[in-house]
Amino acid sequence: MIRKLPNLLTAHMDAWGTTFIIGLMCLLLHGASAWGLVLTVTVGYWFGFAVNDYFDAPVDRLDPDKAARGYFTIVHVPPILALAAAILIAALALPVFVSYGTRGIVVFAVALLIVWAYSAPPLRLKSVPGFDVLTHALFVQTFPYVLIMVLLGLPWTPLDIVMIAGFLLASTSAQLEQQVRDYDTDRLSERNFTIWIGRERSAFLMRLLTLVLLVVVSLHVLNGVIPAYLAPFGLVCVPLLLHRFVRRPDQPRSEWLFRATVIVALSYAALLLIFR
Repeated sequence: MIRKLPNLLTAHMDAWGTTFIIGLMCLLLHGASAWGLVLTVTVGYWFGFAVNDYFDAPVDRLDPDKAARGYFTIVHVPPILALAAAILIAALALPVFVSYGTRGIVVFAVALLIVWAYSAPPLRLKSVPGFDVLTHALFVQTFPYVLIMVLLGLPWTPLDIVMIAGFLLASTSAQLEQQVRDYDTDRLSERNFTIWIGRERSAFLMRLLTLVLLVVVSLHVLNGVIPAYLAPFGLVCVPLLLHRFVRRPDQPRSEWLFRATVIVALSYAALLLIFR
C-alpha cells in the first residue's frame, strides 16, 4: 500500500494542476491574495478525483492500462479505512472554509455533496446520461473560479463572465473527450451520455464545443477583454485542442502532449507568481 502511494499522490495531476491555475487566474484578475484558499481548493480537487478513482476501480480494472497504473486498481483499500481517510482530509480542510463564515460552510457542504453524488452509489451521477456531463461542466473547471469569487466577495465583471463561459466549454468538451476515449470499456458495465447518444455523435459534439471554445477565447484575447498576460495559458493548450480534430474518435489523446501542456502551463503560472 505504501509503496504505491506515488500512484495516488500524483494521479490526475493535470486536473488538480488546472484547478490551481484557475485559482491563480481569479486572484490575479482581482488583485487578491488568498493563497491558502487556492491551495486548499487544489488539494480538495485532488481528493475529489481520488474518491472518483476509488469508486471507479471495478470498471477501471477492465482497462489494462488503467489497471496497471491506478492506485485503487492495484491496492485494495477497505471501505472503513477509505472512509476514515476521507473524514480526516475533510476535517483538515474545514477550518479554512469556516473562516469565511456561513458562505464557507455552505460551499464546503456543497463540494462534499457533489464529490459523493458524482462518484458513489446510489446516485453515481457520472453514470446517469446528461447529469454526468452537466455535473462535470459545472463543477470541474467552473466551480473553483466561482467558489473563490463567492468566498472572497469579489465584484463580478464582464471578464469574469467570459472566464466562466470558457471554463464551461472546456470542462464539457473534456468530459466528452474522456467518455469517447473510454467508450469501449465503459459500455461493458456503465451508462453515460456518450453511450446513450453514440461515440460518433459525442465526438462531433466534443469537436464543436472545442471550436466554439477556441473562437470565444481568441476573440476576447484580440479585443483585449482577456488580459495579454493570461493569453499564454490559452496558447499552450491550442495544440492539444487541435489534436481533437485530427485523430479518430476511438484514438486516445496524446499523453506526452498533454503532460507537456500541463508542465508548461504550471511553469508559466510559477513565473507569474514570482514576477507579478
